[in-house]
Amino acid sequence: ERELALLSPKSQWEVPGPYATTCVEVDSWASVEDGDLAVYAQLPIGADLEPLPVVVLSHGLGGDHHGYGPLGAHLASHGYAVLHPQYLDSRGCLVASGQIDPVPAGGPQADEAVAAVIKPMLFDPQHWWSRVRRAHVLLDSLAAQRHLPLKLDPSGVAVIGHSYGAYTTQLLIGTRLSGVDSRFDGCAHAAVGCGVLISPQGSGDRGLTPRSWAAVTVPMMVITSERDFGPHGESVAWRREPFDRAGSPLKHLVVIGDSDHHMGGIAATGTTSPLDHRGLDRAPAPAVVAAFAAAFVQAARGDLAAAAWLAADPLSNFVQNEHIGGFR
Repeated sequence: ERELALLSPKSQWEVPGPYATTCVEVDSWASVEDGDLAVYAQLPIGADLEPLPVVVLSHGLGGDHHGYGPLGAHLASHGYAVLHPQYLDSRGCLVASGQIDPVPAGGPQADEAVAAVIKPMLFDPQHWWSRVRRAHVLLDSLAAQRHLPLKLDPSGVAVIGHSYGAYTTQLLIGTRLSGVDSRFDGCAHAAVGCGVLISPQGSGDRGLTPRSWAAVTVPMMVITSERDFGPHGESVAWRREPFDRAGSPLKHLVVIGDSDHHMGGIAATGTTSPLDHRGLDRAPAPAVVAAFAAAFVQAARGDLAAAAWLAADPLSNFVQNEHIGGFR
């Protein structure tokens, strides 16, 4: 009943956009000092928007650049080139580097092997930097890229990330760290136009302090959920700190009810939009995330209808909204 209520009535952001989509695999988008950067791209077909606006979608710790496929497909259907970069903590990179055995994903041995390798990466500044570096290389390449059969807009890029991907995204929008080396003073990228943080980290973790977000001025959305607990049991108050403390005058907070850190499987692979789901066996969180992310990146690019939808307490049966500022 909850899922069906979400799907009717529908706003234009709750349903796939006007474009069919296609996928492109790029095994070596660019050479980075720690190896080739693979990118999974989801693109609108027949879009008349060239150069296409870009979304960079960062996966979580131990995830994969093929993950978050339904979210990427939903954004691509609304006219965005969605680029999913692969980070070194992905299972594919760990297998390729010999750090874990190529046993079937999801099995007990795979889970234990991956956890033993990736958990130290969570708190390793060198790995934080490898993610930022890979994202920067991707952002720097947009204007001159030759991998995709269309032109990309190198400015006003929307950066989106879940969990550890949200930490990467925080650094790309200008979040500052304390107690780490000076290279983290320059993680913000000038091409970034807005950020969507899904399950972000609050202060007291990985160099984040209450002042870390003071210099963030780009439009920003935070998405969390009622049971989205932090690694030490932190509550929603911790997850929403970037929203509460960011210097950006344009912010939106979404707290999804009856969901947890995984948000009903937001990291799923494949390309079927979560908004096409009609069954009653899954929480609506992936659909909620997709709808809000699509509306927000469009609002940040000046879509007044999207901005008005966000400011009108949408999907209030499923989420708690807070909105600060307006869009130009």
